[in-house]
Amino acid sequence: MLKTVLSLSVALVFTGCAFTPDQTLPTTQLPTAETKVTVQKDWWQYFNDPILNQLVDTALANNQNLALVTAKVDESRAKLGITSAEALPRIDLGGGGRRAEVSKNQTGKESQISSDYKLAAQASWEVDLWGRVRNSTAAAKQDLMAVQYNRDAVILTLTTEVVQSYFNLRALDAQLEITQNTVKSRIESNELQQKRFKGGVTSELDVKQSEVELGNAQSNIPDFQESIARQESALSVLLGQSPRTLMTENIERGKSISDLQVNMMIPAQLSSELLLQRPDIAQAEANLLAARARIQVARAAYFPRISLTGVLGVQSGNLDNLFSANSNIWSFAGDLAMPLFNSGLTAAQVDQAKAQEKQAVAQYQETIQKAFAETRASLIANQTIQKKIDYELVQVNALKVQLRLATLRYDNGYSSYLEVLDAQRSLFNTQLSLVAAQRNQLKAQVEFIKSIGGGWNKPAV
Repeated sequence: MLKTVLSLSVALVFTGCAFTPDQTLPTTQLPTAETKVTVQKDWWQYFNDPILNQLVDTALANNQNLALVTAKVDESRAKLGITSAEALPRIDLGGGGRRAEVSKNQTGKESQISSDYKLAAQASWEVDLWGRVRNSTAAAKQDLMAVQYNRDAVILTLTTEVVQSYFNLRALDAQLEITQNTVKSRIESNELQQKRFKGGVTSELDVKQSEVELGNAQSNIPDFQESIARQESALSVLLGQSPRTLMTENIERGKSISDLQVNMMIPAQLSSELLLQRPDIAQAEANLLAARARIQVARAAYFPRISLTGVLGVQSGNLDNLFSANSNIWSFAGDLAMPLFNSGLTAAQVDQAKAQEKQAVAQYQETIQKAFAETRASLIANQTIQKKIDYELVQVNALKVQLRLATLRYDNGYSSYLEVLDAQRSLFNTQLSLVAAQRNQLKAQVEFIKSIGGGWNKPAV
């Protein structure tokens, strides 16, 4: 007897191992650089703008997409609780009473009145020999982890969108201010040209050219005003503001685009530690492990499901005697159910689970590829954008001198008014381009922070 029990135990151990999902991850060729980067979790504070910090806090508290994802986490946690409950015995308590009279015409005897009272507890439990329940719970746990990682990824995306939207807004503000100052300068220039024309010093052509350049500058103001309104509306949605607030209040401003700088060293390359710093990679990993667990759940359908059921209670035809010693009842049963023929349903379900696992592997590999591609692009952008800003600054300074010299030459009759107009136009366009480059530098810094997970680290399981 002991030998039989030991043999059965060994068989069950090996069976359990056979239905354990593979936990190894697909092999991926990763960078070998050893550069390490540490980013604080509230990384937006690097820019040292209290208004920006306040906007991010508002978005984290009120954004509806984040609220939706958080509710999905709660739903997934509840699903795990439902699945985990299958691993434990279920106990139900039932009771009832019945009193009936049997017709005399049916029995041929005097009418009879019978009573039956019952109170019993029933326990049932599935013996999980093949790991169906265990792997279902493991899959549900990985699903919960996946939606939690997805929530972290949504938080990272939300904070970067708020910060970049704020940068866009401050850049548009700066470009509008440049345009308004240019318009003011050209109005003064046009008034001067009109006085010169009336005094016979210059021609009508110079006056009309001045009016054309003034109109060109003025036409940019409505475009920037509309863009600012659109950017404010988009940012309001990210902040989760009510429609009333969106329509009646403007977004508060803090530092100017030229004052917004981040004090953070950005390396030339990164190591494979990036795998531990991005929630989307962790999410893809959890989805893969969940898919592998579901393969074992599907395979378990090939084998018998064994259920144990027990009943313990009291039953009596007389309510007064219901709890007496002679009213005790009990029963114990074991049930076994095994599919013999289901037209290939189980095999199809296993094939489906395997196909889903292949999809999860491809998604995992693609997520890693995208992660390093995004990181590489952000590194290159941060290395090159400063050069563009330097070039733009040189041009702005040179064009200011050029405009001053062109004006002097024109006032002294050495050149036509076209030189002044060309210098004004070039300076205006380069000033706008400089603001755009400053915005792009800030956005590149944010993209780098996002690409390495924004201070997120995979929690210990």
